[in-house]
Amino acid sequence: MNYGEVLHALSIDLQSFFRRNIKIDGASFSQTLALAVIPDEGIEMSSLSKRLGLDTSTVTRLIIGLEKKTWAIRKKQQQKDNRVIMVFLTLAGEKKQSELEDKIDKLGLLVENETDQFDRSELLEYLWSTHWTISKLLLKNKIV
Repeated sequence: MNYGEVLHALSIDLQSFFRRNIKIDGASFSQTLALAVIPDEGIEMSSLSKRLGLDTSTVTRLIIGLEKKTWAIRKKQQQKDNRVIMVFLTLAGEKKQSELEDKIDKLGLLVENETDQFDRSELLEYLWSTHWTISKLLLKNKIV
């Protein structure tokens, strides 16, 4: 099995694993992912689009949905460039994000408990290394 095959299989399995276990009532999977990655200091719409790997128009519709749920709010970045739109979580959104983090932590414990105790630290190190490699490729905009 090569890297492409493993990455593909891992991607499908992780997505399925998260879709089944990381649910927020009334939110789509994409909205759930957005809630999980919006930092406390907010994020530019364009950066959120890149982070989620979605078109800007798709992210705009996604954020409009979160605004309707009162979980997020958009604000223009007036100090620097009026065209830049920032997204922030509301208090209700922060509460949902905290619920997500708890669910993600529980999933992590589930995986840890299923991993042989002698392999845990090595596996975690390899996963962080893989994450770092993929993050670097994303920053370099490496596209096949």
